[in-house]
Amino acid sequence: MALPQQIAAQMRDGILRGQLPAGTQFLGSREIARELGCSRMVVLSAWDILYAEGYLISMPRGGVSVAAVHRAAELPPAAPTDASRIAGPISQRWQSLIGFTYDTNWESDFSPGAPDISTFPFGEWARLLRQTSQQPDRQECLDLSAAGLPELRRQIADFLGAVRGLVCTPEQVVVTSGTSSALDLCSRMILDHGDAVWVEEPGFVEAQWSLTAAGAKLVPVPVDGRGLCVAEGIRRAPHAKLIVVTPSHQYPLGISMGLERRLELLDWANRNDVWIIEDDYNSEFRHQDSMTASLKSLDREQRVIYLGTFSKIMMPSLRLGYIVAPERFVDIFTRGRARIDVHSSGVGQRALAEFMRDGHLLRHLRRMRKIYAERQQALMTAITTYLPEDLIVAPCATGLHLVALFTDRLKARMSDTEAARLLKAAGLHVQPLSQNHLEAPIYTGLVLGYGRLKADDAPRLIAKMAKILGAAKK
Repeated sequence: MALPQQIAAQMRDGILRGQLPAGTQFLGSREIARELGCSRMVVLSAWDILYAEGYLISMPRGGVSVAAVHRAAELPPAAPTDASRIAGPISQRWQSLIGFTYDTNWESDFSPGAPDISTFPFGEWARLLRQTSQQPDRQECLDLSAAGLPELRRQIADFLGAVRGLVCTPEQVVVTSGTSSALDLCSRMILDHGDAVWVEEPGFVEAQWSLTAAGAKLVPVPVDGRGLCVAEGIRRAPHAKLIVVTPSHQYPLGISMGLERRLELLDWANRNDVWIIEDDYNSEFRHQDSMTASLKSLDREQRVIYLGTFSKIMMPSLRLGYIVAPERFVDIFTRGRARIDVHSSGVGQRALAEFMRDGHLLRHLRRMRKIYAERQQALMTAITTYLPEDLIVAPCATGLHLVALFTDRLKARMSDTEAARLLKAAGLHVQPLSQNHLEAPIYTGLVLGYGRLKADDAPRLIAKMAKILGAAKK
């Protein structure tokens, strides 16, 4: 709502509630503007709205006062603005989703998953967007496949082979509007209402939203030092229809699923006709020479559906991602995508295909790998320097965040949600690890992103964190 409308709404509400009775004379527009910290034109615009509605009248010599307005004896209290009470014919499932509060802040130094866009080659990207818009392909403008632009699908297949060692054909690739869109599409296409789905515990909250929206029954399966506990998943839901995992870089713990667990998971899924969705979260950003193979690369029975996105490599607002599906699913997913939102932006797809073909994406990725590795090391060094008795951290081979687990010493003083609240009040926005659990938290700690964190700022910010946590006593 524009500022004049906001001011008019406040004044209107005061008049109707009797707080501004008929005859009340206002200060001059300049004085009101000075008190509100806005321009005089904003105040005059707000008055014009109320003049037109009959709430204000002009006084001699240019004064403004409240008109005699018929109002109810007592207006009902204003409806709460929190998501716990949502008006309208919304299903209970969606009310719970909309009402769920997930603490995140993309502008924070420590926001998990937030990439640094300051070094992105916007000049080249803008040139390609302009070129694509000015010289569009006529056929693409009229009829673009729901599976995506053929050239982009080809570039994605080549990119995955070079960056992730994943061999696939362009025909297996379906372009989506990001990982959330891909997971939503897969959930709708595969699941019936009430179908059981294994999800990691702790796990990716956004994935839980998509699955819940599709009517799935979420079954939290614990994650240990070797990844998803397959035996526990079998015990909890032996008739599950779908498994959603982040095996190469588990979110949020950063653990890589061991080969034995991967083979165990694939074997059980094959024998029980269960589908696996692999979210290859941030695995492009590896901080060491060795590559963690994707689960899809071990899949011999075409059981794994692989998801990826360009949101972290490029920018979150791009909203382009992809599915690498078993051949039997490609046509089904393509038809399903056509029923939901037809396809992603054709201009964006063409520009991205050219951006990848010209090598800009790989060059940017190589540059950012080095930067993020330095920032991770700076963050770890600062934590071990200033909070060695309170937080336990271990390096992750890939990604844009790490988890700082609470020691028993810090656990005895506060919960991670209390710690996050104290830090947020001091301007340090971090995520409590417990909010990623569906059940009682297994782990207690803080999720700290370093994508936006400048290496030189790490000591100062962690020292500030140490001071805040150290001063907080139970």
